[in-house]
Amino acid sequence: MEHEYLIKTEHPPRVSDAMIAMRVPSFVVFLASAWFFVTPLAYYGVSLDASAANCWCVGGILLLSCTARLWFPIPTAGLSWFNMILGLWVLISPWIFGFTSETGRFVNTLCLGTVIVGMSLASVFAGKFPGTPLATAYEDRQGLEEQEYEMKPPRRRHRY
Repeated sequence: MEHEYLIKTEHPPRVSDAMIAMRVPSFVVFLASAWFFVTPLAYYGVSLDASAANCWCVGGILLLSCTARLWFPIPTAGLSWFNMILGLWVLISPWIFGFTSETGRFVNTLCLGTVIVGMSLASVFAGKFPGTPLATAYEDRQGLEEQEYEMKPPRRRHRY
């Protein structure tokens, strides 16, 4: 009675599982983005180089989008696609900024780009396959029981 003004934050178990399945890869992307953000300081000190500005700008944008993805995992699936695109940019940035001869930075950037792309895709597809928690989360929000869900035609089951 005393907390009637608060928004209900309790989710059905499948929705909670889906949110966890989306948050874990997003957290890994957050950690990789944080490392990408501080890479200029760790590898070659404070620099006026364009690749350092790239790390700070792209890393900062990735950190912001990952934070939003961690707070609101279900409605922000588009941010994981955006993170994947930025991860592809991280993957090709050594050739664009010309530091492929610096082995440490080159390998670090390739590994970070691969992690960002892979985990962003994992976060997007965490609930899109039939049988995964989010595939039935919509029906949970509508109050349908498992038996009612099974009776629905397959083309209507997995709508978001």
